[in-house]
Amino acid sequence: GTSSRQKGFLGCIRSLHLNGQKLDLEERAKVTSGVRPGCPGHCSTYGSICHNGGKCVEKYSGYFCDCTNSPYEGPFCKKEVSAVFEAGTSVMYMFQEPYPVTKNISLSSSAIYAEAAPSKENIAFSFVTAQAPSLLLYINSSSQDYLAVLLCKNGSLQVHYQLSKEETHIFNIDAENFANRRMHHLNINREGRELTIQVDRQLRLSYNFSPEVEFRAIRSLILGKVRGLLFLSIPF
Repeated sequence: GTSSRQKGFLGCIRSLHLNGQKLDLEERAKVTSGVRPGCPGHCSTYGSICHNGGKCVEKYSGYFCDCTNSPYEGPFCKKEVSAVFEAGTSVMYMFQEPYPVTKNISLSSSAIYAEAAPSKENIAFSFVTAQAPSLLLYINSSSQDYLAVLLCKNGSLQVHYQLSKEETHIFNIDAENFANRRMHHLNINREGRELTIQVDRQLRLSYNFSPEVEFRAIRSLILGKVRGLLFLSIPF
């Protein structure tokens, strides 16, 4: 503005810093004639550019689209990355041992495989269903180890880890009925001995395996129904 209040600044200013100190514009605006607290952000102007349920999030000098709760990704949540499964259907990724993927698998599959190194796994996905019991994810290795994520009959979520022939670890998360036609986000992270499971951005479980834990080279990844005898060892 100007001291004479003639031909001054018309607009709004956000987050003013002087010599590293943040000045409180809001409090000063409350006691200054002709100045009001608050300044519309980028999202109030450009928020509609986030498509398909993406949420506009303010940044200091811009914005970004949070696509987490939508089946899309990309800067504007326009790239579809989801699939709808009919009853009894599945999608399978097959991998060639020990590390390269087969020629007919896409580069995205290579990226999935590379992330699942023997010393750690980081798996994240969102799902919506009203069907229980049901299998969401099944990963097995060349040594018959496996990781499975399933919904039990009562809608609780179970994560099964078999990292040796002698022992299967079953982790049950029964915070609610997850087969409730609502979007849920699951993140499973294991690095060495430490396992954490987050559901809807809340830490639901943490666990320490024995020191010799190792998930060996992946053989296949299945989303949806596992056919044949493969699934008989995983009880609901």
